[in-house]
Amino acid sequence: MEYILDMQNISKTFPGVKALDGVQLQVRPGEVHALMGENGAGKSTLMKILMGIYTMDEGGSITFNGQPYVVHNPKEAMDTGIAMIHQELNPILDMTVYENIFVGREIRRHGIVDKKAEIEEAKKLIAECGLHVSPTETLRHLTVAQCQLIEIIKAISVNAKVIIMDEPTAAITDREVELLFGHIRRLKANGVAIIYISHRMDEIFSICDSITVYRDGKYIGRGTTAELDESALIKMMVGREITDVFPKLETKIGETIFEAKHITREDNKVQDVSISVRQGEILGIGGLVGAGRSELVEGIFGMHRLSGGEIYVKGKKVQVHSPADIIKEGVALVTEDRKVTGLNLTGSVNDNISMVAINKTLVNGLYSKAKARKLSAEYIEKLKIKTPSGDQIVNNLSGGNQQKVVISKWLLNDPDIIIMDEPTRGIDVGAKRDIYLLIGSLVQQGKAVIVISSEIPELMGVCDRIAVMAEGHFSGEISREEFSQESIMRLASDIAV
Repeated sequence: MEYILDMQNISKTFPGVKALDGVQLQVRPGEVHALMGENGAGKSTLMKILMGIYTMDEGGSITFNGQPYVVHNPKEAMDTGIAMIHQELNPILDMTVYENIFVGREIRRHGIVDKKAEIEEAKKLIAECGLHVSPTETLRHLTVAQCQLIEIIKAISVNAKVIIMDEPTAAITDREVELLFGHIRRLKANGVAIIYISHRMDEIFSICDSITVYRDGKYIGRGTTAELDESALIKMMVGREITDVFPKLETKIGETIFEAKHITREDNKVQDVSISVRQGEILGIGGLVGAGRSELVEGIFGMHRLSGGEIYVKGKKVQVHSPADIIKEGVALVTEDRKVTGLNLTGSVNDNISMVAINKTLVNGLYSKAKARKLSAEYIEKLKIKTPSGDQIVNNLSGGNQQKVVISKWLLNDPDIIIMDEPTRGIDVGAKRDIYLLIGSLVQQGKAVIVISSEIPELMGVCDRIAVMAEGHFSGEISREEFSQESIMRLASDIAV
C-alpha cells in the first residue's frame, strides 16, 4: 500500500461557488504532507469532506488504509483513524483540560467515567508535550497558545493514522513550535501521516516532505520540498511571481496624531506602557505570545478597565469607558480573532461591512439593505474580496476574505487611526500582500496605522518604527534604519541590548 490516504476527483459545490473542482490528494504513511494554496483555494473544504463535516459531490472517491472511506461526522472520522486540529479552536472553555482531551471518548469503568484514569493519562500526555498546566485546570483560564497545545495533545492521543494540522503554529511561541515539531517527528517515526496546512514558508520547508498545491478550487500539482523552492511554490499558489512580499509605499510622516501614556490595566496584564503614532506612519508592536500586546490595545479601546493612563487623539484628551467612546474619535481596532470578535458569521458580507458605520446605511432612520449593498460593493471591489455577491454569508468565505471584510467594516467608518491586531494571521501570501498595500495606501492618505504581529519579518517589512513589549511592560523601541531580528528578539526577551 503506497498511500495511507488517496482522494481522487473530489468536487464540492455551494450555492454560487464551486469550492473544489476534481482535486486529488495522496499521502503516504509516515509522511508530513503540506497542503498549500491561497485562501479560497479549497484546502479547508477538502479537509471538512475528509472529516465528514461536508459531503462531496458525486464522482469522487476516497480510500483510507486500503479500504473505501465513508464517514458522516468527525467522531466517525476519529474512530476510523483520522483526527484534525482546526485553525479556529473550539475548546469547551468551562470544562477541564482532561475533560477536553477525552470528550466523546471517555475512559469508562463498569459503564461509569473513570475520572482518575483520565486525569492520570492526561497528566502523562501533558508532560510528553512539555506543557506546564494542571489536567484539572479549566480551559477558560488558559492562554490561546495553551488551548492550541491541548488540541494537539487531543489529536495525538487518539492514535490516529492521519492527523490534519490546520495552521497549528498560528498562536504559539517559537519554543512551542519546536516542541510541536518534535512531536511531529516522533509521529512520523511511528508511521503516522500528517497533513500540514500553513502559510509560513519556513515551516513548510523545515518540517514537510512533500507538497500538494491548489488554486481556485483546482489541483495545480505536487512535488517534494527538496524539488521545490519558495519562489516556485508561490508561483504555483498564486499563478504569478511575487517578488516583493513586503511592499513599502513612500509616505510623508506628519505630526503625532495618537498617544497612549502610562497605560496600566486593572488586571495588571499591562503596566505603565506608552506608545504614540504620527500621521502617515506605521507603528509596529512586537513581542512574544503573552507579552501583553493585544491586552494593551484592548485596554486603550475600552474593552477592559484601566487603572491608570491617558489617551490623546489629535492632541485632545479622551475619556474611554467603552469602545463607542474611542470609535467616535476616529479610532478603529481590527481584532486578532476575526471569528469571535470581528464578524457576525451568520450575517451577509453587506451586513458585516456596514456594522460599525450603521448610520451611513439609514434612510428615514431605518436600515436600508439597498444602501448597505451599495456601500459594501465599493469595498468588495477595493479590497478584492472574493465573494459571489454581497449577500453571501460571511462564514462561507475563506479566512483571507473574512479578514478583508473585517477591515472593510472599519474603513467604511473613515477612521484616522487604525489598529490592526495580527491582520495577516492564517492568510496566504497573495492576500497578505493585498493587506500590506492597503496599509500603505491608508498612511499615504495621512492616516496612522498600528500593526501588532508575531512575525518579525512582517513588522520589519511594513513598519516605520517598532515598539516592543515583554511581560506586560514596554521593553524598547527601534527605528526602521536600526531594524534587525536580533535586536527585536532581545527586547522581546527583555534582555538588555
